[in-house]
Amino acid sequence: MASSTTLENKDFQDYVKDFPPIIDGKINAVKFIESAAGLLCAVESLGKMFAPIKYDMEGNIDKIKKLDPKEGSCLLELLHRECLQSQGKPVATEGLLWLNRSLHFFEIMFQEVIQLVEENNLEINMRKVYTIAYEGSVKKYHNWVTQQIFALICRLAPTLRQMLKSFGVDTNNIGQFKTRLTSFNITLHLVRCKIDDFYKDKKLFC
Repeated sequence: MASSTTLENKDFQDYVKDFPPIIDGKINAVKFIESAAGLLCAVESLGKMFAPIKYDMEGNIDKIKKLDPKEGSCLLELLHRECLQSQGKPVATEGLLWLNRSLHFFEIMFQEVIQLVEENNLEINMRKVYTIAYEGSVKKYHNWVTQQIFALICRLAPTLRQMLKSFGVDTNNIGQFKTRLTSFNITLHLVRCKIDDFYKDKKLFC
């Protein structure tokens, strides 16, 4: 069964959790899944136009959950074990690969949002931001049909102010949101790069 996410009138600060720190080269698997699920809530709050992205991320998170991580287990060690034991395609390892590519999209998107908030440029249409994030992350991995779906998402893009409202952000107190998003994005970047290094070092899905 797919993961379910419920916003329950929460805002961005409530449901988005920093990704776990990398300690001795290890990523806590349980906390990573919790952080990814929190981001999924943010994606859900963006509305139906982001449904394809949400369902894709949700499916990949569920694949990682099938590794049955225990408290304190290392995400990358679980993946390495799956690769050694798998008789076919390592499902969770491929799922994390695609999830990490989605994380890259949101990392770039959030960095652009942080810059726009600093400039107090809240009326800008998010189409440009989505396009920058897409072209800098997952576009090269997508076929023509998927690229057209994303083009449709861009055409339906709201303004940044409207997007912040969907996140439950009080634009009269936007500094708190900026601080929270900056912290989240730093942890996302560090974990995402560590995962990238894992795939490069193991020469997986080259």
